[in-house]
Amino acid sequence: MPEVLVNGRPADRVPADDRGLLYGDHLFETVAFVGGRAPLWDWHLARLQRDAVRLLMPPPDREVLADECRRLLDDTPRAVIRMTITRGSGGRAYEPPTQPRPRRILMRRPWPGAIARQRRMGLAVGTSPVRLASGSTLAGIKHGNRLEQVLAAERAHNEGLDEALLFDAEGCLIEAIAGNVVVGLDDRAVTPDTSRAGVTGVGLAWLRAQHGVNIETATLGADELTRSSWAVVINSVAGIRPIATLDGRRLAIADECRRWQKLWDRLFECADS
Repeated sequence: MPEVLVNGRPADRVPADDRGLLYGDHLFETVAFVGGRAPLWDWHLARLQRDAVRLLMPPPDREVLADECRRLLDDTPRAVIRMTITRGSGGRAYEPPTQPRPRRILMRRPWPGAIARQRRMGLAVGTSPVRLASGSTLAGIKHGNRLEQVLAAERAHNEGLDEALLFDAEGCLIEAIAGNVVVGLDDRAVTPDTSRAGVTGVGLAWLRAQHGVNIETATLGADELTRSSWAVVINSVAGIRPIATLDGRRLAIADECRRWQKLWDRLFECADS
């Protein structure tokens, strides 16, 4: 069973002139599969199609992607597939080709082993000194330019942290390295505004669509983060994980977190049945 498919063929390399390699000119989705099904598939594909339009790339074919995922999964009970769609090769330096031929790179990864413990016990999180660019045309898009996250992840690892929270250059809280953030302020659940920086998360979007879940959007800074009594990180693979410590300060695990986790579990249990 192959672990990587490039344009539907088993392979472990792409041409040296691929624009995703040269310029980060690509989109990607990281999809959780349970029992051969992806509970958030429609959400991932909707974002991928939308972002392709924003980057002036031909949208990928849903059925082709689904078929290639099935080939990678075979009978694997739980796995993660990263779907990368580059603009392909060609063009003149930064100028893309007039008729791009996108390249599909699908890679199967094992199910992360730490998820269950992190969801139960929580994450050790710090605020990162890395600042995100704000006001970008790329805000909200799951594109391939992730160097800010790479730098933040290296710092977090060196400090023994599970995750880190990222602010933009104006001091506004945006997201975690690999997920969206929801914080508890008084009796409200609030998530940062990501319209000027960050990624519009699939997991958070699904959660907000559930009955009885009320999560506000607001501009949040360091003061609000300091006042928060609880916080969670939401990722489409890892699910909903509470923040146990933030910059050394212990946070509560809110009832909302446990209730949201039950909603998430039901979604994935249905896929596993």
